[in-house]
Amino acid sequence: MNNLIKEHGLIVIFRGVPLHKMEACARALYDGGARVIEIAFNPSHKDTIAHTTALIRRVVETMGNKLMVGAGTVISPQYAVAACKAGAQFLFSPNTNVEVIKLTKQLGLVSVPGAFTPSEVMDAYDAGADLIKLFPITKNDIDYVVGITRPLSHIPFICVGGVNEDTIGPFIKAGAVGVGTGISILKPELIETEDYQEITRLTKLHLEKINEAKMEKGEEAYENYMARSGGTSV
Repeated sequence: MNNLIKEHGLIVIFRGVPLHKMEACARALYDGGARVIEIAFNPSHKDTIAHTTALIRRVVETMGNKLMVGAGTVISPQYAVAACKAGAQFLFSPNTNVEVIKLTKQLGLVSVPGAFTPSEVMDAYDAGADLIKLFPITKNDIDYVVGITRPLSHIPFICVGGVNEDTIGPFIKAGAVGVGTGISILKPELIETEDYQEITRLTKLHLEKINEAKMEKGEEAYENYMARSGGTSV
């Protein structure tokens, strides 16, 4: 399942979407090509476990195996267990919590903890994380993404924060295998007006940007290889 995240490259984050609009939003994303979504817990909501697991179940039940559904903002073992029971296939966190990472793997789920510094990244990866959510990242952190992914090139990174159609390319070419975003696709005004066609269009646009960046990244890597080997590019 972690290969799907890496190959697809786009994780759409649900935050604040009401239960009765979950299915329509999920279908709009699917129609646009999205295959991986994250439904986030809200720690400030007193009933967040019951509320969020209801959202997860709704999408899992209505979309079946069309979408890989995960839970986000998983900051405690209680969240992890509840998300698993609701049908989540992967767990995203904003932080590195070794207990949550190990529990996620014990539950048979994909672990994507948040980390920022090299030490946090290595602690998370050594604990069993499948991918690392580089967080928080802004459009001004491209050089940092390059700086951290080059020495830790064996670790797959997902950039989250500051992601939109304009920053996707730089993030991917800087070393990320994918990006996570919610607000640039599931815009509150689009959900409010039920403009699902625009959500579908934005999903397609984001995926196009990801694919373009991956192609350009591959071409640049080939050019660099030929230059180092003394070959001639054609």
